[in-house]
Amino acid sequence: MYPYLLPEIFGKAIPMYGVMTALGYLAAIFYCLQYRERLGLNKDKLLDIIFYLILGALIGGKLFFILFNYDAFSASTLIEKLRYGFVFFGGLIGAGAAGLWAVRKNKIPFFKAADFFAPAVALGHAIGRVGCFLAGCCYGKEAPQYLGVHFTDSDSLVPDHLHGHALYPVQIIEAGLVFILFLTLNKMAKKPQKEGNVTAAYVLGYSLIRFFTEFMRADDRGGFFLGLSPSQIIALILAAATAAFLAKRNYAKKANDNI
Repeated sequence: MYPYLLPEIFGKAIPMYGVMTALGYLAAIFYCLQYRERLGLNKDKLLDIIFYLILGALIGGKLFFILFNYDAFSASTLIEKLRYGFVFFGGLIGAGAAGLWAVRKNKIPFFKAADFFAPAVALGHAIGRVGCFLAGCCYGKEAPQYLGVHFTDSDSLVPDHLHGHALYPVQIIEAGLVFILFLTLNKMAKKPQKEGNVTAAYVLGYSLIRFFTEFMRADDRGGFFLGLSPSQIIALILAAATAAFLAKRNYAKKANDNI
């Protein structure tokens, strides 16, 4: 669509993918700062945790891309290596690992912190996915004319042979669904919840979204197992783990109620 921001700034073309990703991070940070009383932290301590979350997300996202798309990564230029090529689930796992360390450092219960950050992650992700659409990455399969969008810019990441073809706007579909997920999580976070409920809703909700939107994608998915992409396998594992977590909690609650 529109891979670069116009007009150029100081003679440099600014990738819209980077612009939208930055806006996503800023929106998530603003959300966290606005509701920081839920976590009981001052601004400086909250920003310290956010720094480690973003660092973990960037490292995890890049490592997962290299793991599942090594050939594409090795063949790209240095600028392309830095600009594109992040796997969201890798970023989520990386942020989770970094966040676990950061919240323990600040003596905050993990699920309390995870419930706090979950809506912000969904908000930032929804905005960032729009950047994918503008850049042409994560493009969809060919679609009926009335359902598809057309990429024609030579700088788009959509392959040349698909330029002008109607493709499923899978990036926008996912962005819209994730934004609805954000609204749901935000509504949940405003009401008293058992710790872990908002996190479970986020992981289960996004896993289902990602599992189904993957069927519409045509870009290289990094290898398949039983006809499913790596992201779909990860989505199924996370969804199953979340369902088991909720079932175990429900069973424990019933057992306590019967005592």
